Amino acid sequence: MKFDDYLFQIGLREKQKIIVHSSFKRISAAFAISPDEVINSLKDIVTSNGSIIFPTFTYCFKKSAGDYEIFDPENSKSKVGLLSETFRLSEGVIRTSSPTHSFALWGKIKNDIDETNSPESPLGRESVLDWLTHQQNSFVLMLGTDFSSLSYGHYLEVISKVPWFDFSPWDYLNVLPIGVSINGEQKLKEIPGCAKGFVNFEKYLLDKKFIKKHGYKSLSSYFIKIQLLFDEGIKYFQTHYDKLLCPIGSCQACDSRRRKFL
Repeated sequence: MKFDDYLFQIGLREKQKIIVHSSFKRISAAFAISPDEVINSLKDIVTSNGSIIFPTFTYCFKKSAGDYEIFDPENSKSKVGLLSETFRLSEGVIRTSSPTHSFALWGKIKNDIDETNSPESPLGRESVLDWLTHQQNSFVLMLGTDFSSLSYGHYLEVISKVPWFDFSPWDYLNVLPIGVSINGEQKLKEIPGCAKGFVNFEKYLLDKKFIKKHGYKSLSSYFIKIQLLFDEGIKYFQTHYDKLLCPIGSCQACDSRRRKFL
């Protein structure tokens, strides 16, 4: 099977709006393909009449210890995977200017969001994820990743107002609620916390048969409607927020949230 055929088989079509989370290591174990070829396949199918989004997070927070990176939209490399960096550098792509949680954008989305997008709620209101929520025909495409990489889960935390949605769990790393870029500092309303517990939301959706895993050789993928993630996510996050945390003693960030709110 060709990679294009796999994408089409799991649901990718022209004019869709998609956010992509990916593991090139897992993709390349199933398909003889280069990073550039993966990106070209996505663009060829969705076309510029649709929209493709990749997180290009750099986590450039100010730190009380005084040792921190400064975000440069043009030169700071994405810290969330080879394909996100490949996409960022590909033709026709722009990058938003959030020092901590930037996104690379291609296609129609550029008519609505430009390089200046940098909300005080990096993954909440007025963010790229907020835009995606209010679009028809919008999806999350996960290629070789599980829900521990689901950035949309942080959006659900904010909108659901889980007890810790505006609490920073990163004090032990000296992180302050301030993003730092070459354009200056930006105070932030929220700092997204640990996402590893989102796999419990994944299991819930699988058990309820709301979502389906698409497997080929060693590659597992999801193609999920944003509307379904939003509708089911709001209910789950409001009633089962305790399950969004890592097991006791395994994660300092989640333990700090548990101590304060549970």
